[in-house]
Amino acid sequence: MAQTRKKQQAWSYIAGKKGTNRVRAYEEADGRLYLEWQEPVFDNQGLPVVDPRTKLQQKKRQRLSLSASGITTYSAAMKKAEETAERFGEMGPGAAAPKFNGPLTLKRLLTLYLSEALAIKAPDTQRQNKTTARMFLNYFGANAVVERIGANGRPQTDLGRVRYNAFLKAREQGLIPEFPKKVRKQTILNDYRFLRSVFAWAKVERDDGTVLLLRDPWEGFPPPREDTPVRPEMTKELHELLVEKAVNWRMAEVMELCRETRRRMNSVRQLQVSDVDLAARTVRWRGEFDKARKTRVTPLSFRALAALKRVLEQRRIEGSEESPWLFPAQRTPSEPVSRPCMHHWMRQTKKENGINIPRLGYHGEKRAGIRDPKFRALPAPVQEELAGTTYGTITRVYEYVDLPALFDAVAVLEGGAPASTAPPPGPMEELPRAA
Repeated sequence: MAQTRKKQQAWSYIAGKKGTNRVRAYEEADGRLYLEWQEPVFDNQGLPVVDPRTKLQQKKRQRLSLSASGITTYSAAMKKAEETAERFGEMGPGAAAPKFNGPLTLKRLLTLYLSEALAIKAPDTQRQNKTTARMFLNYFGANAVVERIGANGRPQTDLGRVRYNAFLKAREQGLIPEFPKKVRKQTILNDYRFLRSVFAWAKVERDDGTVLLLRDPWEGFPPPREDTPVRPEMTKELHELLVEKAVNWRMAEVMELCRETRRRMNSVRQLQVSDVDLAARTVRWRGEFDKARKTRVTPLSFRALAALKRVLEQRRIEGSEESPWLFPAQRTPSEPVSRPCMHHWMRQTKKENGINIPRLGYHGEKRAGIRDPKFRALPAPVQEELAGTTYGTITRVYEYVDLPALFDAVAVLEGGAPASTAPPPGPMEELPRAA
């Protein structure tokens, strides 16, 4: 019986690693060379398609004819496979994602932004951005078209001026599903700025040389008006009352340090024990917990030094000396005291003592420290370093002229002594009526 000759196996070459950037070059029976790889599958909204059986993202085989591209030798095919695998490896997992031919929907845009641009932001900002994105999806709808190219070649959108104006009213009146609370204009302005930043991000060229968005759909639209800011100052009397009646020692000492260091509550509550040098009388403000994202070292006043010593004593009494945080959380000392907890203590203390001043809180301490005439007499660069705030913001936001200072100014203009050195004015006399 004649033996059947075994068919010779076709040539193939594999580059890259399995599951990440594997690329295979091979030869068909007709002698033509091809390149193949696996690409993750996404739906028309940019979301991964998951296999219900394995719970893993589905993949689809892609093939490219090398012979049609002029590659006819094994060595050239191997080189092409290596180059392709290297490019996929540099771009990361999912780099060979399919091209989207449909219009850019709001859900796809926000999904891409949250997955690609959120990692570098602070945790609180990430949570806020996710909530804002959900709010926009609830109002406009996941399939709202951010941009499509019309028959005339011009971009079109479902987020035009009419729907923009309707959104502003619905947000202010609390008419958006799952967001029934009425909000202030400042909140609406923050929402507007978030989506505008998403549009700006989508207009930047991506790694594959394409852009998600050709133009900003809201470009030229008037932004929501800002609320008239309410910036109450923490007077010395209010400060002493709240510190004395504070429901928790953390609140009292944070208030003291905010006033003495002119720093924000968020920076003070996230100080670490290693940031404080009592011998050198200095404190290090870490950039990751600072609004300006800048690390600074500043000296401590004697009042701040005394507050820090009291904090260390309270930690010893509570048995939380092992915590790296200067103000450890009560239940989990391995974490810093949370911002909601600090605000809860402030609201409770104000309520128990009959203080009904809207928006009076920890930031009023920073405001009072900056408005101190002695502090404002310092050179501008020194003010910036001590307060961790730019001089422009200090003059634009924290500047304040009280009534006694205005009396002094009027007295000087009239050629007399400043009102602060003169006796207080008596009762206002009734002006004579005109005949």
